[in-house]
Amino acid sequence: MLPGRTAREFVDRIGQALERAGERGVRPVAGAGLVDLEAEGISPPVGEEAPGEARHLESPPGVRDPGEPDGRSRLRYFLDGVQSTREICRIGAAPVVATTVAAAIAERRGRRLSRMRFGSPPELVRAVILPVEAGDPRVEMLRDLLVEAGLAPLGYEEAPGSPWHVLSSTEHVPAPDPSDYPGLRALAFGRARTLRERLETELLRRWEEDDRVLDNDDWLAADGQLGRPSPRAVGLIKSVARPEFGGAEAELLLDLAPGMRTTSFIPGWQVRRTVTDQRASWYVRCWPPQPGAGALGSLMRVEAARGTDPGMADEITRWILAERAPLAKPDPRWPAMIYPIHHVEKTLKPVVQGSERAYLRLQRQLRRDGR
Repeated sequence: MLPGRTAREFVDRIGQALERAGERGVRPVAGAGLVDLEAEGISPPVGEEAPGEARHLESPPGVRDPGEPDGRSRLRYFLDGVQSTREICRIGAAPVVATTVAAAIAERRGRRLSRMRFGSPPELVRAVILPVEAGDPRVEMLRDLLVEAGLAPLGYEEAPGSPWHVLSSTEHVPAPDPSDYPGLRALAFGRARTLRERLETELLRRWEEDDRVLDNDDWLAADGQLGRPSPRAVGLIKSVARPEFGGAEAELLLDLAPGMRTTSFIPGWQVRRTVTDQRASWYVRCWPPQPGAGALGSLMRVEAARGTDPGMADEITRWILAERAPLAKPDPRWPAMIYPIHHVEKTLKPVVQGSERAYLRLQRQLRRDGR
């Protein structure tokens, strides 16, 4: 943690900006306590990730036996990120949202996992998210006051370079409705997710350039989709809420046996992107479906470089199957989650969730001031 960058100091800067906004006639409404957007299950708009027809990379499409894993895995590095996003007040219908995101890469040496350290980006980033382009001058004023208080502006495509930022949730939204409170909250959650993804992607880039990595040929496993193409990294998507296959292929996926994989494909929503933004994917059934989980339980979607050939996909699958022990319990997602990813997430969560007292103090300040 950098000196002068604690949660309390961050929240104090927000309080100062809100107080100065109040002196100029802006009256933020504190609301009924802190609202955890993750706990409410708020999801960002689907946007360009709408369903589409997958493009198969192996012919004929079907099930493939990757071979029996022999216990060996070249997965040595593990990347994950977490976030905690909260609505602290609103100005009119515009939510004022604060998020804390963190990401890390762990390296396995023998049976021990230890965090890799890099000079940048910061491992922990805090930000205030506002619908700047929604047309409310009060929101624009607060954004400027937050910048004056020491929060650095950050564009949608930029990686975080400071521990404190102020972001817009409507930067690329055409004609956002300033009265659409639920929609603006969902956009704020999506912007927090994007900030975490940018942080993870920048860590992946730093990992690729690190001398410790260049000296070996081991691989990295990232939780979720890959933020950038990487020849020695795979993304492990542990939730299959919307399968990429339809028709008879959907039934094939639902019947996939443990230890088997599907042939590889490019997801339909990626087909519409440029070639450099496309990844090869395939599904792996890690364990038999667990009671109550349904046929999609224990399915993992693997994402790798677009040019991954079938033989390499088989080998990567055997590494993943070799990572099934130890189990990632007690996490309920354990049937489609490898333990090292669970370990990184478990170490990061307390870091982003440890600022409750500071935000509650800000809430009391807003109520005391009659806002």
